[in-house]
Amino acid sequence: MFFRLLGRVQVENADTSLVIASAPIRGLLAALLLEEGRFVTVEQLMGSLWESPPDSARKNLRLHVARLRGQLAALDLRERLGTLRGGGGGYRLLAAPEEVDAIRFKRLTDRGFAELRARSVSTAETTLAEALKLWQGSIGQDCTASERLRARFAAFDELHLTARERLVEARLCRGRTIELVPEILDILSAAPFRENSWAHLMRAYYLGGDAAGAISAWDRATATLGDRLGLDLSAELRELHLSVLRRDDHAVRGSMAPGPDGRPGPAHPVTVRSHRAAGHRPAPRSRVALSGPGGCTPV
Repeated sequence: MFFRLLGRVQVENADTSLVIASAPIRGLLAALLLEEGRFVTVEQLMGSLWESPPDSARKNLRLHVARLRGQLAALDLRERLGTLRGGGGGYRLLAAPEEVDAIRFKRLTDRGFAELRARSVSTAETTLAEALKLWQGSIGQDCTASERLRARFAAFDELHLTARERLVEARLCRGRTIELVPEILDILSAAPFRENSWAHLMRAYYLGGDAAGAISAWDRATATLGDRLGLDLSAELRELHLSVLRRDDHAVRGSMAPGPDGRPGPAHPVTVRSHRAAGHRPAPRSRVALSGPGGCTPV
């Protein structure tokens, strides 16, 4: 049994696949599954499906639940959808974490991030790659959902980008370089404000023997983050640029010691701050930097 929320909403059982019909029912299924088997009150569900629940919301919700049960019955799953009597009422959908792609994705990414922090780079690479295989598209496609529920959906998009970025980080630490450039550029096309990925791009070029490519990546980073987005580049990224200019291989890789699995540790996270959000103009930017992000020691 497998419930898919990432991409097309459907339920799979052995050789049978059921595509959930109707946007409100897909939204209801998503709202229930994201609660991981907990009862969800009627009020919470109405708040997930409607921005301003109409007078008929309770009645409509009962109809949506009945229709969801009817669709689940085709896979002998009708009894999975339980009803809470009293206290205003509520519903829950019983599913183990490994039966829901979104929940499994989140748990695997959390584990992969923890492994990367612990410098178990090889293990983290495997875990994050397994998580990303589950991704078939954004959660909540063609679902009826309020802004509150859509915010939960959006968090998965952010988690997906972070997982891709951390997988690149793990692979850089394991010695891969130029072959990572297309993936890094694809991440940046979706999220050009992610300074970690600009740092990854510079490292991938430089450690792959293309110092000019690394300098070009810096120029694109300053043009995108600074000039176009109005962000103040971090001292860490500036230091990485300086290390590239100095042809300091050790500094570009970073100074972290190998982790427990004998592989290099991950880079330190890099942050950016918006001067526009703070209400003042960006300071003039120099092409020479003074401090920079950590990275990976040689294998």
